[in-house]
Amino acid sequence: MSKKKKKQKQSDSSTVKQEISILDDPYWKVSSIFVDMHRIGRFISKFERFEMRHPEWVDDLMGGTPTYYCVLGVEKGAAKSQIEQAYENKLEFSSYAGEVIEEAFDVLSNSRLTKEYNKLLFIFEQISKCMPPHDKIELIKIHVDNINTEKEYIRMGPILEKYKWYYILYMKGMPDLYEVTGIAQDSPEEAFKKYSDFDSKFMQKMYSLFSNKSLREDYDFLIYFINTHSEPDILEKREIHRRKWEQIDNQVVEKIILNALNESSGITNNISRSSETINNNHDWLQYLPPNEETFLSVLGLKMDSLSSEKKEVEKTLREKYRYLEKTVKVNLAYSVLKNTSLREDYLWLLENHEMFDALNDLFSTEFDLAEDDPDEIEWEDNEITYEMMRKIFKSVSSEEEKPTKKKKSKRNRNRNRKNAINHTQQTLEDIFEI
Repeated sequence: MSKKKKKQKQSDSSTVKQEISILDDPYWKVSSIFVDMHRIGRFISKFERFEMRHPEWVDDLMGGTPTYYCVLGVEKGAAKSQIEQAYENKLEFSSYAGEVIEEAFDVLSNSRLTKEYNKLLFIFEQISKCMPPHDKIELIKIHVDNINTEKEYIRMGPILEKYKWYYILYMKGMPDLYEVTGIAQDSPEEAFKKYSDFDSKFMQKMYSLFSNKSLREDYDFLIYFINTHSEPDILEKREIHRRKWEQIDNQVVEKIILNALNESSGITNNISRSSETINNNHDWLQYLPPNEETFLSVLGLKMDSLSSEKKEVEKTLREKYRYLEKTVKVNLAYSVLKNTSLREDYLWLLENHEMFDALNDLFSTEFDLAEDDPDEIEWEDNEITYEMMRKIFKSVSSEEEKPTKKKKSKRNRNRNRKNAINHTQQTLEDIFEI
């Protein structure tokens, strides 16, 4: 065969896609046969040299960690841009430890190291022939478990983005949707049909979610994922916080859940609006709950008196204002309520103050399970802490900085593996100082 044809053949073979998905790690091979180690002595010697030069690589393979191709989700021969994008994605959300992801990127983005690593994969398959059968079975099981766990993380990524605020609040003890509706999780779609005729926006949302097979599967998977991949102490904290939700009015709970479900940034947008409104109108604070006096009470009005047409509202305001002493607070109340835009913002704050109070309370109150009985705690109504609201908004809405590569230290990879869902929860606790 000519050199040209041989080169063409090699080129063609390198671009053939794997029949097995990269997510199932086609490059991690454990031989099904057993041979005496003396027959593969030369491979054992090479493997030992690799262990000295690249202990991390050997550690990972012998610990059941998938190959670096599978870790990043790229096939052999992938372009550098693909590798870099895969690396960034995995750093954001993955079951693999950050150090493993870093190592995978270092190796696969360097042609010399990639060549070395491919040699190791071949040698690993050869030395697996002399592994005792029970060790081989255990190693395969660990490898399969690692792959299946990462597949669940891959599925969870877009779901978690969609349910970002719902997840945050669920981990703070919010009841799941089945608890709120009083319907069992395994109930058929017909069980939710009664909600389709309800006037309540919340109940209509429940029907639209649970009557859609895809949306319901995503929601069920979210709950499954949290309960499966969270550490027991994280779930224990959630159970503690559940007691607090029992103290919140059901309508407020429904409003919070509805805001969390409507869009991933629903609550973020509301916090942003409230913060911006208060920042621009500091003189409103003393006329907002928990203070008893409001602009409505100052003018002797009720909420429903401002729900008419614009001209009717303006007429009502003029008539009330005409017979009142023109004090500073009366003038302020009238100037705010006669302005359509300001009136809408002020009434919106009044309508949602209970939701903001509840959110503030949830993210600012903590008690010790060992010392305090949640049932004995008298939960006080807190004033809306707008600084807290601004802090939550800034923390949740701002784009996270991309992680920078750090110098790796020696580590025991597979015995000290971080779980991303628990890391996410810890990050949220740091953000909210809870």
